[in-house]
Amino acid sequence: MNTDIKDMQADRKKTILVVDDEEAIRMLMVSLLGKDYEIITKSDGQDALDYLSKGNRPDLILLDMEMPNMNGRVFVRRVKFDPRYGKIPIIFVTSINNPLITNSFINMGVVDFVTKPFKPEELIAKVHDFFNVMHS
Repeated sequence: MNTDIKDMQADRKKTILVVDDEEAIRMLMVSLLGKDYEIITKSDGQDALDYLSKGNRPDLILLDMEMPNMNGRVFVRRVKFDPRYGKIPIIFVTSINNPLITNSFINMGVVDFVTKPFKPEELIAKVHDFFNVMHS
């Protein structure tokens, strides 16, 4: 029976939480990744934190840095230091291209970055690579 549970988990689509204040970016990510993954979208860090606080556990978070209400920096600090969801991997998708900033967040547990404007194939490759590395 334990094998059946593992098989069911392997068959289920991975869930990605996309957090970005730009609706066009959220919809683009749904269209690029929705065939292979279940995509949940939120428009700012507070909405995403509320989603997590209800017990939802995505397999990956794609997170914008610059958003109203709660930006990506504050969100990462809140999530990574909370034992309930601190292990959820995060990839920043951001227009900020500053190595000092990116390195500081990698030290906090952000697993990768995609710089806006991004090429669709770059985003798809980073997400696929992330999940392939996790399962190898």
